[in-house]
Amino acid sequence: MSAARLEHGRAGASSAAYWTCQLAGWGGYGLCYYLAVLVPFHATGLSRALADAGFCATGLVGTHLLRLGMKRRGWSELSYARLAPRLVFGSLLLGALQTAVLYGSLTLEGLMDWSQIPALAILAVTMFFSAFLVALWLAIYLVVLAVRRRRAAEMNALRAELAGREAKLRSLQQQLNPHFLFNCLNSLRGMIDEDRGRAREMVTRLAELLRASLRQDETSAIPLEEELATVDAYLELESVRLEERLRIRREVEPEARGAMAPPMLVQGLVENALKHGIAQLPQGGELLLRVAREGDSLRVEVGNTGRLRTEPGSGIGLRNARERLQLLYGERASVDLREEPAGWVRATVVLPFQTVEAACER
Repeated sequence: MSAARLEHGRAGASSAAYWTCQLAGWGGYGLCYYLAVLVPFHATGLSRALADAGFCATGLVGTHLLRLGMKRRGWSELSYARLAPRLVFGSLLLGALQTAVLYGSLTLEGLMDWSQIPALAILAVTMFFSAFLVALWLAIYLVVLAVRRRRAAEMNALRAELAGREAKLRSLQQQLNPHFLFNCLNSLRGMIDEDRGRAREMVTRLAELLRASLRQDETSAIPLEEELATVDAYLELESVRLEERLRIRREVEPEARGAMAPPMLVQGLVENALKHGIAQLPQGGELLLRVAREGDSLRVEVGNTGRLRTEPGSGIGLRNARERLQLLYGERASVDLREEPAGWVRATVVLPFQTVEAACER
């Protein structure tokens, strides 16, 4: 549905709700007044009922016209000091009109004998009572308007925040491919002169990885099974370069494979482990990839032999992962990197566990 159609639908629903409240409010008041005041005092009859209906109809039409005038003149934007006199004047004016309609119709029907009653007092009491009803209507309308504007402002703020988060997330996600491509091309350059057959194999793997990463640019989460397939292709690519220097250990729970995860998240952690850990060791080392479900969370661990390094650029991938998870899950996700005894570095990511089926239902 387009934004214009959506706004039109909201406006129609708002208008329907307004007229429902108008008819229910004034119609309900007229019915209650007739049953609670006129019937007990035996002031019933068609003429009296029509006069009562005319009073309510005048209130309904009058408050609607008053609302249109308020919107056209921007009264709701005024300060309380400037708004109050206008509301008092509008209430008194409409109250006087309702009083004139009520007693005018009763007089024409011969139901009022002004010579036998204190006319001025009755007119004054009725006018001020009518003005009170109008003032009450205005108060309710302004409160509802203020609440709706506050909600609209909150929704606009949330939309702006969401748009900013999505833009930042897209920017972070788009940073992954150049960074990843640069590392792969460096690996490929080192292989061309040594073994052209292996270099051709690396180009094939690289093409597969780039094809997968390009498909993932338009989404914030993919099945973990697909992410692990990308990781496997990347490890195959690096195994051609590192050969026996790279030893891989995978511990992936079957249930965890059905979870959703941000694209290139695990691959980025594995890439960091190889680039800043194992590749720096002449004898190579071991890479551990462990994925498991822990209650309502998905836990991903990527460990490698080596030590934490502080050279420039060594924290870009991890910082990118932290920012992406913060944007996607807030405080429900965490990233931790620590050096453990016996020359071991471990990166741990915890994020909400969501199945592929649950994501498709949303």
